[in-house]
Amino acid sequence: MDTQTVDRRVGWNLKKAVVFGSGTLLLVGTWCFLFVMIAVMTEAWLVPWDCIGPPERPPLGTWARTVNDFFEVPPGSILPGVVFVVASASIFVAGTARTTNRALLPWAFAATNVIYFLVDSFFVMGAHQLPDLWLPQPRPPLDAGYHRTWPAIVVTIALLIVVLVVQSRVAARRKRSVG
Repeated sequence: MDTQTVDRRVGWNLKKAVVFGSGTLLLVGTWCFLFVMIAVMTEAWLVPWDCIGPPERPPLGTWARTVNDFFEVPPGSILPGVVFVVASASIFVAGTARTTNRALLPWAFAATNVIYFLVDSFFVMGAHQLPDLWLPQPRPPLDAGYHRTWPAIVVTIALLIVVLVVQSRVAARRKRSVG
């Protein structure tokens, strides 16, 4: 092998390492952002009585109070974000381990995370309006509960599942392309 070929290969491998490293930094940043976003959504949707005094909360022992109290403090308040990030990171690590052509994999995962954020932001705005369509109007001044938050919860869970499925397919496709 001549020196120019070796120099080109070393240069190419260095470029791939830089692309992979910068993509991984971006991916970790999107995971951190989504973790915080999911924690905020958990607080907003799964803890509807967090700012309401005990007399207005559902009675102890009811499913609504139990769910509210679980997600109000750690570990419940961070559990959904941890589950998503760990699942996504596991798919990424498995995809990275299965292929030698991995330079663009973190960029693809970061792109799916950003697309999820944009799509979820759009659909959740509509999901917040849905309860006003079927709940009798006017609503009482203190109108907290899961009857107002379940559409946003369903939309977000469905989109998170779609992201994980897409990421697993991206990781599998990278594997097949190496052949």
